[in-house]
Amino acid sequence: MQLKKPAGALRLGLMAASCALLANTGARAADAPEVTDEAGPWQVDIGLLAYKENEGRVHTIEPVVSLKRDYGDEHILGLSFAYDSLSGGSPNGAIAAKSRVQTFATPSGTSLTPGSTTPTTYTSPSGNVYTSLAKVTLYTVQPGALPVDPNFHDRRIGVDASWSQPFGTTSHVSVGGHLSNELDFTSIGVNGGLSHDMNEKNTTVSFSLNAEIDRINAIGGTPVGGSDYALLLKTGNQSKHVLGGLLGLTQVMNRRWVAQLNYSYDRSQGYLTDPYKILSIVDATGNLMAVSSTTAGSPYRFENRPGNRTRQSLYFGNKIALGDEVLDLSVRRGKDDWGITSNTIDGRVRFDLGNDWFLEPHARWYRQDKADFYHLYLNESDPLPVYMSADPRLAAFTATTLGMKVGVSLGDNQEVSLRIEQYQQKARDRYSSLVNLQGLDLNPQLKSAIVQIGWKMEW
Repeated sequence: MQLKKPAGALRLGLMAASCALLANTGARAADAPEVTDEAGPWQVDIGLLAYKENEGRVHTIEPVVSLKRDYGDEHILGLSFAYDSLSGGSPNGAIAAKSRVQTFATPSGTSLTPGSTTPTTYTSPSGNVYTSLAKVTLYTVQPGALPVDPNFHDRRIGVDASWSQPFGTTSHVSVGGHLSNELDFTSIGVNGGLSHDMNEKNTTVSFSLNAEIDRINAIGGTPVGGSDYALLLKTGNQSKHVLGGLLGLTQVMNRRWVAQLNYSYDRSQGYLTDPYKILSIVDATGNLMAVSSTTAGSPYRFENRPGNRTRQSLYFGNKIALGDEVLDLSVRRGKDDWGITSNTIDGRVRFDLGNDWFLEPHARWYRQDKADFYHLYLNESDPLPVYMSADPRLAAFTATTLGMKVGVSLGDNQEVSLRIEQYQQKARDRYSSLVNLQGLDLNPQLKSAIVQIGWKMEW
């Protein structure tokens, strides 16, 4: 299944990576290292990340290897390889029911009732005829429990490459690309950027563009958005593409302070729906919508999101030397045309403990408003909306990250580090006043633990 990282999806990660790139540009302007025409050694960064959510939900192990080499005159090649292995339970979007056992099918299912292995066919709304098997795997959720698919599993392989070099005497140009593959998702992207140093390399302006094409091969087929879950109407594979850009300014304020200001913009078009998410429909008392014994139907609908999304963000970051300590403090304001507005404050301080040891506490605060089409559940008496989603990632929530990193230099340009963090996400819409939903936590708090081991060296 396609995985979206908590509190900040893939696009936010790319924005953060761009900010880090500009931060490195600022550091280059401030430090002005000696340029040599001789090839240097490979700089190797190896990391092993373990991520685990509470209540037996998603957990993953991710090894990452990054390589960088300066071939002389700041002609730099960068490579990165990552592998994710994920498993556990994933909320399907339905709400808990107070006095009813709920039954759901895994994504590959074609029926909500066990059937034979006799091939069956069905026609999609577009007129395409599909053949599949009636065999299906079911799972049940007890009263009061959040519906979670216990069969979630995925794996991702990702490769990134980049090249940067001087362009004239005061500019640098960079190009790069990435390729990643999951069980149901393939992504190909390219990017390019140009930075220009001014004011004796104390000021750097940067501009970059990126393009991405994604292919969604939903397990069991792509559901028809907004359709009845019991019918399991499916279509073929889908796709989307993303175009984005970033404009940045990095300024050396004084010998102890480097600041950067970035504006980013991107637009996604195509299939932006999560094919595995559904919504519950309840009556005026909060019970799941009654289903007639003589007609097909269910109290659930597949989610459906708009086919376009535009995002913008403004980022302001600072690196400040406080004696032997270094403060890294940033704020970010983001918004999109789905109605989501977000604010982020991120800070960390690096303390030199002596004997080549360092300590780096980290704190991050994030808050967002809900998407215009987000619903905790749907009301039976209301018209069915065109766009709808109960995905908690589109809800209004506040999230915090607290952690600590400790590391030591081993000499010969080697460093070993350990990072431990806890992420906590609280939705602002968790309870209902409807009689039969009172007392139920419909959007439980998410907690996750993150442990990362890192090793840097030259080779």
